[in-house]
Order: sequence, then structure tokens, then C-alpha cells
Amino acid sequence: MIPDRSIDFVFSFDSLVHVTRETVGAYVRQLANKLNEDGAGFIHHSNLGEYASPIVERLPRRAKKLLIKAKILDQDYQRAPDMTAELFRSYCAGSGLSCVCQELVNWRGRRLIDCFTTFARAGSKWTGDCRMLRNPDFMREARLIRHWSQAYPAKPGTRNASQMGADEPKPP
Repeated sequence: MIPDRSIDFVFSFDSLVHVTRETVGAYVRQLANKLNEDGAGFIHHSNLGEYASPIVERLPRRAKKLLIKAKILDQDYQRAPDMTAELFRSYCAGSGLSCVCQELVNWRGRRLIDCFTTFARAGSKWTGDCRMLRNPDFMREARLIRHWSQAYPAKPGTRNASQMGADEPKPP
């Protein structure tokens, strides 16, 4: 439906974290055809596969729930267990794309089970060495952003609580 080499930018957040590696690979192959010469993309995908453990996988569901409740294991938030940042890079390399940056982040836990990958057509003005960032503070940063954003009006011309004389928001 979409002509080849016609897209400047693609973006996906919080949906492809749940799909299998085969599906992510199919998306990457299609995007390689659709991006224009300097086209780029940002895809949020699973990195849960980095933590794959045959021992944990064989545990009964009830045992896993108890270990999560005891904070020994983190929840996986229905992330694809077979997808990794490394695999995404290999899909890009095999499809004529290049990873520009990958940020591995936590999602309500300690493990870096999510990945934000920025990529571009190989040889474009955006490509270079792929920068790898490990950010275990992502959820804390998101809470701070949400907290401080309350100081700004929801719509232009409106006033928020801090502008009406209420105490300035305190960081969480």
C-alpha cells in the first residue's frame, strides 16, 4: 500500500514490546523497503530475551508468582520473551538498515526489559557507530517528568494549581 522509499520517519511505542522476534523481523524488513534515502525510525521493543533463563522458564506459574511477590523476580509485563536489542541490531544489519542508538530501560522493575532503538537506512546522514545506553533509572525519570509537568498548564491560557497560589510541587 505504501510506496517503497517514501517514508521519512516511523515511530512505534509500547506495542511492539509484545510481539515475537519473527514479527519484529518482518517489520524491520518492510521498513527497510519503505524508508527513503535519509529515512529513520524509532521502535520500542522487548529486550526480555536478554534475561532468558531455562530454569525460570520451567518453574510452575504459581512458583513464579510467589517469587515475584517476594521481589526475587520482576514481572515481565507480557514482553516478548524471545526478543533482544542485539537481535534487533542483527535484523537491521541484514536488511540494509543501521542502528543509530539503543537505550535499554527498566519497566517498573530492575531488569532492562525494554529497548528504544533508533535506526536509519545504512549509509544515510544519520548513521555511524551504534551508541548503547543502559538506563536503569528510566521509570524514576518518568515519574519526575510526570511530577514536574504539573507545573505547566494543560491548555494555553489556563492556570494550574501552582499559578493560583498553591505550594510548588515537591519532587517525589
